[in-house]
Amino acid sequence: MDKQLKLNGFDWFLILGTTAVSIASSLLGEGWDTLGFIVAVTGIVNLVLCAKGNIWNYLFGIIYNAIYVYIAWKSRLFADSAIYLLYYLPMQFVGWAQWKKNRNQDSGAVNARHLDRKTALALLAAAAVLIPLFAWILSRPVIADSQPWLDSVTTVVSILAMYMMVKAIAEQWYIWIVLDAVQTIKWTIATIRGDEHAALMLVMFAFFLANAVYGLIQWNGLARRASDPQQP
Repeated sequence: MDKQLKLNGFDWFLILGTTAVSIASSLLGEGWDTLGFIVAVTGIVNLVLCAKGNIWNYLFGIIYNAIYVYIAWKSRLFADSAIYLLYYLPMQFVGWAQWKKNRNQDSGAVNARHLDRKTALALLAAAAVLIPLFAWILSRPVIADSQPWLDSVTTVVSILAMYMMVKAIAEQWYIWIVLDAVQTIKWTIATIRGDEHAALMLVMFAFFLANAVYGLIQWNGLARRASDPQQP
């Protein structure tokens, strides 16, 4: 296996750190949170492997997304739950197929590329329109989402980021940084409110945020290697 795909010290810090904090949070809380623990661990492994450009991230992504649907629904984060069920989860299978066709034969890592200006402007325009639209829909009495604006931001940004991940665009990590920061705020509110599983979701997204910064660095390297195979 190429060294690019091997886990290093920081990768293990993220995985073991998330695992340890998740265990401690459950033991110090009201009881063992099995679902929260599984989501936290599979979620961080999913993103660590994604940051390495490793196609096996999608296996853990399937488990993580399926359980997160249920947890978000219980916390009345309906847009979050819906987008994970209807978009994120199916896109794990799409991503697997796309990356399988777009892997570097020597390293095994996905061939990343940079975002062009035209696509970037189109994505920003889509976000500017969809975020307030989703927030308005979620705030309607028939839905009564508990955090309509934050839920709308994470929903729209999730759509854009997942699209960029499947297309192996390095700048996706800027979006993941914003998304994970917003998710951290959202689950902090849910933790203060006392929602079930919220504390572990907060821990998970805090580690996700650290991994997103790391992923940006890694994928800039992958993009350079894809454009110039002579790059180290």
